[in-house]
Amino acid sequence: MITGVILAGGLNRRMGGRLKALLPMQGQPLLLKQLKEMSSICKQVIVVTNEPEVLLPLLSSVPDIDVQCITDQYVQKGPLSGIHAASLIASEQHLWIVGCDMPFISAEAATAMAILCQEANMDAVIPVLDGRVHPLHGIYSRLVGSEAEVLLEKKQYRLMGLLDLMDWKPVENDFFEQQNIPTHFVTNVNTPEEYEQMSANLP
Repeated sequence: MITGVILAGGLNRRMGGRLKALLPMQGQPLLLKQLKEMSSICKQVIVVTNEPEVLLPLLSSVPDIDVQCITDQYVQKGPLSGIHAASLIASEQHLWIVGCDMPFISAEAATAMAILCQEANMDAVIPVLDGRVHPLHGIYSRLVGSEAEVLLEKKQYRLMGLLDLMDWKPVENDFFEQQNIPTHFVTNVNTPEEYEQMSANLP
C-alpha cells in the first residue's frame, strides 16, 4: 500500500490569494476530487497545510476517507517542508506526493510507479514527460524525510535539490503509453487564467 500526501501549504500568491485546494472543479472542491482519487488506493491520506482551520470542515465532510491534516515543522519552506512533515507520520513504506493544485491526479499512474519503485529498489520514481521533470505526482520512499531535513537545516528549499540527494528513476511518456495511462495527471493550475481556461474545457 501507499500513503497519499497532498501538499496544500502554499501562499497561493499567483492565484490572487484564493486557496487552490478549494477551487471548484467539476462540481466539487479540487481537494475533495483529489481525496476521492487517492483513497481508491491509499488507506492513509495526509494533507499538509498551514491553514488547517480552513480545510478541516471540508475534510470532516468525508467520513469514509481516513484523512490526517497536519502542519509543517519548517513553516512556509515550500514542498520540502511538507514532504518532511508527512514522512514523519506516514504508515506505509512509499508516499504518493502531489500538489493541491493538480485536478487530474491518477491512482493508476501512482500504482504503476509504486510497483516500479519497489521492484527497482529506488528512493523515488518521478515522471519526466516531454523532457520535463515533475517531482510532484511522484512516488517516494518514506525515508526521503531525512534527506529533506538535511536540506531544510541548510536553508536549501529547492525540490530539485532533494532529487540530487536521492537514487531516483525517471519514467517517461512511453512508460505510461504502454499501459494506456493518459499523462495529463501532472497538470497543475497556478493562475486565475489557467483555472478559467481549464474549467471551460472540462466536461
